[in-house]
Amino acid sequence: MNKLLTLAFLSITLNVEAQEDTTKRKYNLFNPVPKSLMREMETDRPDITESAYSVDAGHFQLETDLFKTTRLKQDNFKSIENAFNIANLKIGLNRTMDLQLVVESYVRESTTVANFKNSQSGFGDLTLRLKKNLWGNDEGKSALAVMPYITLPTSKGNESYEAGIIFPFALDLGGDWGLGSQLQLDYLKNSTSSGYHAGYLASAALGHPINSFTDFFVESYVYHDKELKDTQTFLNGGVIFSLSKNFRLDAGFNYGLEKQSQKVYFIGLSCRY
Repeated sequence: MNKLLTLAFLSITLNVEAQEDTTKRKYNLFNPVPKSLMREMETDRPDITESAYSVDAGHFQLETDLFKTTRLKQDNFKSIENAFNIANLKIGLNRTMDLQLVVESYVRESTTVANFKNSQSGFGDLTLRLKKNLWGNDEGKSALAVMPYITLPTSKGNESYEAGIIFPFALDLGGDWGLGSQLQLDYLKNSTSSGYHAGYLASAALGHPINSFTDFFVESYVYHDKELKDTQTFLNGGVIFSLSKNFRLDAGFNYGLEKQSQKVYFIGLSCRY
């Protein structure tokens, strides 16, 4: 049965790709897509839901949290993490794939347990991601991608690799409404013992323009941590300012609905060349 499902999935994927516009197949990292043929800029930020679209072949895209603060309060425990320039560096490899490097340029974390306070700061971890668009990159009302990732322990005191896989989906709802959704599986280091555990994320986001250069989004996602046997729900929102077709600013929040969950606020930008 599993083999039949796999063959059916591959058949559908190949059939969809065969129906898509083939004018960009000749372009790659060393033969960039001409600017006149580039698709509208799509970004993995500012919501949690990743984009199902890859960067055009041979072009570079920068997406970054200029500043992000994450706050958590649980009984006698309090944590404040301030991050600066959490940058996602992306380059298009071919018509359907891009390579990404997420760099935590500077992170400062302060924790308080009872009356004991501790703080640390410095360079964070690096994350390598590879996005493969399965359909809809250049035409159609829907798109699907698969994006595996691995996090390298480059921050001080961290010696554990982590990994996962993400499946972003996009759908044009008409009337300038867009839907994004995502399923994600994480393979994470245990916090209280040796070994690893799974984390699961499911999200959905709606976006719509306010005017010719401003868009807004609302989003909800659920995350389950298998080690802690804890499920948390978040309500997110924000605005995006398109200053040009290749440059955007954004601001927003990720608000945990449970009393003892993270509250995140951020401002960022995206640009491409």
